[in-house]
Amino acid sequence: MNPTLPPVAPSVTAELVAALTPRLRKRLDAGVAKVAGRPRERDGDVVRIAVDDDTDLELHAPSGVVTSAEAIRCGCLLAPDCLHRAAAASAAPVADPEQPSPSTTSDRDPSPAPAPTPPQAQTQAQASAKTPRQ
Repeated sequence: MNPTLPPVAPSVTAELVAALTPRLRKRLDAGVAKVAGRPRERDGDVVRIAVDDDTDLELHAPSGVVTSAEAIRCGCLLAPDCLHRAAAASAAPVADPEQPSPSTTSDRDPSPAPAPTPPQAQTQAQASAKTPRQ
């Protein structure tokens, strides 16, 4: 079984690639090819890639999308500044930035905020309240 990688937010990929040293950045294309050809397994919201016999790379996507650099973890000696994390993010599909994650949509209030009262209406209301009634 070779499950597909979860989509990764563009900002996450950019952050991981920017953190690479110039020497590792030159090797990024080869790293992407290596990660793409390695065995993978899915366990719930986690996709594990066997980088080699002793090292695993994990992509955590609880909302279906990897939304932070910390959600891509590698067990190699150079982690967290290793080539494997940037290669996995680069090999994964790009997440749609327009598609809100479930956590952001649940925080939104579907009802619009009430419109503020115009200053003139407040003045008239205040004036009528101050006028003695007979």
